[in-house]
Amino acid sequence: MMLVRSYLVEDKEIMVLDGTAGFMPGAGAIRLLADRHQGIGADRIIIFTGTEEIPSFRVYTADGIQQEMTAEDYRVLSRSREDFELHVTEHFVGQLRQADAVSVSVAG
Repeated sequence: MMLVRSYLVEDKEIMVLDGTAGFMPGAGAIRLLADRHQGIGADRIIIFTGTEEIPSFRVYTADGIQQEMTAEDYRVLSRSREDFELHVTEHFVGQLRQADAVSVSVAG
C-alpha cells in the first residue's frame, strides 16, 4: 500500500508521496495519479526522493512534466497536517506501474 497526502492550497490540490517507499512513479504514473476520473486527482505532485540526512524532491505537473521546486512547494512541505491522507491499494500501484511501462514503450 502507498500512502499519499493531499494538500489544498489556493484552490490547487498538491499531492505529496514518498518515492523511497517501494515505488517511484514515472511520467505515466504521475499522469494517472493526477487524473481526476481514473486516478486520485491533483494539480501538482511532490515526491520525496532523498534520505533523512539529505532530503530531495521531484516535482511534477498533472501532465507528468518535471519542474523545479517553488516557494509554494516548500510551504506545502512545511505544513504539519495534510488536508487528506489516502491509502493507495496494491492493485492501483500495479496500474501505476503499467502506466509507466506504456510511457516507456511509447517513448522508446
